[in-house]
Amino acid sequence: MASESTFNVPAADRDLVGCPQCDLLQRVPDASPGEAIRCARCSEELVHHREDALNRTLALAAAATILYLVANTVPMIGLSVVGRGASTTVIGGAQHLWNNGQKVVGALVLFTAVIAPALQIGLTFAISIGARRDPVPKWVGPLLRWSGTAVTWSMIEVMLLGVLVALVKIADYATVIPGTALFTLGGLVVILAAMQISLERRDIWERIEWLDPSASSQAPYGNAGRGPTAMQQGMQSCETCELLSYPAEPDAPGRCPRCGGALEFRKTASLQRTWAFLIAAAVCYIPANMLPVLVTTTATGTDSDTILQGVVLLWSPTGWPLSLIVLFASIMIPSAKILALGYLLVSVQSGSVKSNEQRVRLYRMVEIIGRWSMVDVFVDTFTAALVQLQPLMAVEPGPGLVFFAAVVVLTMLAVECFDPRLIWDATSSLEASYAQ
Repeated sequence: MASESTFNVPAADRDLVGCPQCDLLQRVPDASPGEAIRCARCSEELVHHREDALNRTLALAAAATILYLVANTVPMIGLSVVGRGASTTVIGGAQHLWNNGQKVVGALVLFTAVIAPALQIGLTFAISIGARRDPVPKWVGPLLRWSGTAVTWSMIEVMLLGVLVALVKIADYATVIPGTALFTLGGLVVILAAMQISLERRDIWERIEWLDPSASSQAPYGNAGRGPTAMQQGMQSCETCELLSYPAEPDAPGRCPRCGGALEFRKTASLQRTWAFLIAAAVCYIPANMLPVLVTTTATGTDSDTILQGVVLLWSPTGWPLSLIVLFASIMIPSAKILALGYLLVSVQSGSVKSNEQRVRLYRMVEIIGRWSMVDVFVDTFTAALVQLQPLMAVEPGPGLVFFAAVVVLTMLAVECFDPRLIWDATSSLEASYAQ
C-alpha cells in the first residue's frame, strides 16, 4: 500500500477535464472574455473567462474588507418605546443567544455571520495578492481549498433578509431605528457576490506551483478502460483543482500532485453519510416545528411562538410578503430538501438511468436553497437581542430554535456528502457496455 503522501501521476492532456457533476471526460477549449463553457452532458459550468479578473477581485476584496469592518463595529438596528431604547450589532445578536443558554445556536450565528465572511474576504484578498506573482506560490493552493468552505458557510445575505423580517415583527411593538451597519451590510452583500463571481479559480490553479513539480513532466500511467467518464478511464478528478490524474499505485489513496488534496474516484461512503445526516435532520424537524422558538414576556403574561405561529403573526396587509418568505424558508424548504435528497438517494441506490438531467437540476437547486433556511434563525436571534425592554417586554429564544438550527446544518452537510456523479454512473456503465 502506498503512503498518504503518494502523489498521483497526471494525465498528459491538460485540457481534458472530468465534469465535477457527472464525471464526463471532455476537452475544455480556450474561452474568450465573457464566454462560459458548460458540460456537454449535464450543463455544469466548467469555465467562465472574465477579463482582468484578478485585479477586479483584488479591488472587490479591499472594498469588502472596509465594509465588513464598518458593519461589525457600529450598531445595526435600534428601537425605542416610551422612553426606553435598545440596539444591537451583528456580534451582539450571537452574544445574546450565548448568554441565554443557546450556546450552540449562538456559535452558529457567530460563525455564519461573522467568522465565515471574514475568512471568505481574507482568503480571497490573500489569494488575489499571491496570484499576481509568477509563478503563483504553493501557499495559494491551501487558501483556495479553504476559501470554498468559507463561501459555503458565509451567510451575510441570509442574515440581512432575517434582519429585515425581524424589523417588520418588531415594528408592531416599538419604533425601529435602522443603523449604519444595516445599510453597510446591503453593500457588502453585493460586493461579496461580485467578488466570488470574479475569482477565476481554474486560471489560478493552472499557474500555481505544483506540490510535486516532477509530476508535471511524467508520462501517463494506468490502465485505461472503456467508457465516457474519468473513472471508467482509470482517472481521478481532483475535487479541489479539477486536475485529472492516474492513481500512483493500485488501491492506493494517493494525492493530487498540484494541490495535495486526497483523491478518490467517488466520495467515500457518500450514500451512507448522506443517509445518516438526512435521517438526523428528519428527526430534528419534528421538535423544530412543535417547540416554541421565541418566548415573549410582558406585564400581562408569557406567550410562546412556534415557527408556524410566527408566520401567522407576520401576516398582514403589508407584511404578507415577509410572512411568505418565512413560510418558504422555515417550513417548506427544509421539508423539500429532506424529500428531495431522499428521492436522489433511493434513485441512485436502485440504479435508475431515467431523468438524469432533472435529478442533477434537483440536486443543484437543493444545494443553492439550503442556506436560506437559516433566515428564521437570524430572525429569532435579532428579535430576541433587540426586544429587551424590561419591565415592559422581553423576548427570549425558545428550545425549538436549537432543533431548527440543527435541521439547517444537517441538511447542508447531507448535500455536501452526496456525490452527484453517482447519478450518472449507471447510465455511463450502460453506455460503455453498448460501446463494446
